[in-house]
Amino acid sequence: MRVTVTGATGNIGLASVRTLVRAGHEVRAFVRRPEEFGRLSPETRVEVAEGDILDRAAVAAALDGADAVVHCVDFPPSQFALNWDAVRHALEALRPGGWFIFPGNSWVYGPAEKDARVAPGHPKNSPSRLGAVKADMEKAVTAEGGTVVHLPEVYGPGVGRGRLHDAFRQALIGKTVRFPGDLDRPHEFLYISDAARALVAPLGRAQARGADYTAPGYSTTTPREFLTLAFRAAGQSPRVRSISISWLKRIALLQPEQRLMRDLSYLLESPVMFDGTRIRRELGWMPEVDYANGVRRTVKWMRQPRSEHPMSADQGERNIEQPTADDDFPS
Repeated sequence: MRVTVTGATGNIGLASVRTLVRAGHEVRAFVRRPEEFGRLSPETRVEVAEGDILDRAAVAAALDGADAVVHCVDFPPSQFALNWDAVRHALEALRPGGWFIFPGNSWVYGPAEKDARVAPGHPKNSPSRLGAVKADMEKAVTAEGGTVVHLPEVYGPGVGRGRLHDAFRQALIGKTVRFPGDLDRPHEFLYISDAARALVAPLGRAQARGADYTAPGYSTTTPREFLTLAFRAAGQSPRVRSISISWLKRIALLQPEQRLMRDLSYLLESPVMFDGTRIRRELGWMPEVDYANGVRRTVKWMRQPRSEHPMSADQGERNIEQPTADDDFPS
């Protein structure tokens, strides 16, 4: 299958490119800066198309002859409305009958009930403006026969920004990691290559047309357990402290970009946990990398000199325009 990956210099985009190549697909990477893609990705069996996702003609050229697109562009909160143009251009450019894969996250859902897992079909009733906009985009995608795959918080080699990356960086040098909310609340994380496999899984599956999937993490854990693994993999004694969510919300008022994310703070108090029944039953997907191995591989990657950080066998994610979680709000 001929597949175009938009936002291919991003976390999920890079991992998707690698997964598609390994599966034998013909892959075209649509990027604004080809030199950056060449630096980040060692793949030589990839055609590179240069252009801007907001340029309708450039998108049409990048998707010319494509059987599918994995759409990994995601603008930051202050430019979030531009995602509509990005999605619209890609949907318009894809040939009739082509496959459109759209990564989702937990923003579209409201607070989850205690111990309940969110499955496809769960109401998308986010109280946040960003969540409501994203839910509308997902509806537009599935109405056109596209597929949405919701992913939890992603970590792993190649994920070079965000709160988990910052936590790993602190653990490597034995400094205290400060994580928002209750450190012992149930949580889940997903290794980057498993996330890419979940996005690629719907390709060629008729039942995935117009479908909505939730891809869970490897298992239920807690922030304390997960971060303790990071410290131990780094050979350091665990040092983890909780940050008050109310304090984070106050700090967010001082940062224009984070004011827009403030309404998502409920996801820190009651994180959404995904149900993987449908994606396992219909697409045969399950996460493969457990937390111990995923954390070990991440620490190994982060110990490499920065010049050696371009993507290697296990490496993946950062969306080209993704709203990265350098803050402590959910991604």
